[in-house]
Amino acid sequence: MLENLLTIDVEDWFHILDAPRSDTAKIPWDTLPSRVVANTERILAILDNHGVTATFFVLGWVAKHHPSLIRRIAECGHDIASHGYGHILVNRVSPSTFEADLIRSLGTIGNAVGRAVIGYRASGFSVTPNTPWAFPILAKHGIQYDASIFPAVHAHGGFPNAPKCPFLLQTTCGHKLYEFPASVVRLFGRSLPIGGGGYLRLLPTPVIHGAIRYLNHIGENATIYLHPREIDPLQPRLSGLPFHRRFKYYVNLSGTEHKLNELLSCFRFTSIQRFLEFDDYRRCIAQKRFTVDGTC
Repeated sequence: MLENLLTIDVEDWFHILDAPRSDTAKIPWDTLPSRVVANTERILAILDNHGVTATFFVLGWVAKHHPSLIRRIAECGHDIASHGYGHILVNRVSPSTFEADLIRSLGTIGNAVGRAVIGYRASGFSVTPNTPWAFPILAKHGIQYDASIFPAVHAHGGFPNAPKCPFLLQTTCGHKLYEFPASVVRLFGRSLPIGGGGYLRLLPTPVIHGAIRYLNHIGENATIYLHPREIDPLQPRLSGLPFHRRFKYYVNLSGTEHKLNELLSCFRFTSIQRFLEFDDYRRCIAQKRFTVDGTC
């Protein structure tokens, strides 16, 4: 049985994208009641119960305010990677702003765990064909693996022409990164996201399991993602969100923990760094290459 990749984006309940009209969104984050520690601890307990390691993409803001939580995740044997610092969207900022946010996150997270950070995931999967400059910047600062690509249309980005399984991304300037896109499957000529977030909460369990079995059957590793807030049905709700955003962020929160337990019971999962320790897996990814233009 193939090993799949489990990833956790460590954010708090108020780190929600696209909430410009929300009264709560205008309040400084550090004045809001935090729930990320308790929710992440629940996820750690679930993973420990199943003997599974995962990759935790940590928001730098969370690492600054809760460094002991980040050390706790690392002490449990999980990967610690960067989710940026301020939850910015890459495709809405300049290269210099992106680089500054990345550097700040790497320093803050690295200080919390006492070692260099080598993985990254952009907020909202916002690395797109229009932001190829992001990859050389990541490589410049020591990032070896990335999970920022959503290989389909996505509200905050999307990279529809990218491979839909783990691959080696290379730029025209010679940079190389191991890339782990969110999982999608082709259905009736369209790409159906099944990898996490609102898709994981909304889709029936048999559909998700069937999709992962199909990917594994054809030799592809699924990459699943979720956020600590998604196992917290009692979290406060941000006001002023458009209906479609409110639905996506809060639908089926009460069922996420059960779905996670079912996934971990039915499939094999590991973290990205442990996955890359296997020569066979690394060689397999290296054979699947995808080139993007890069700014040298």
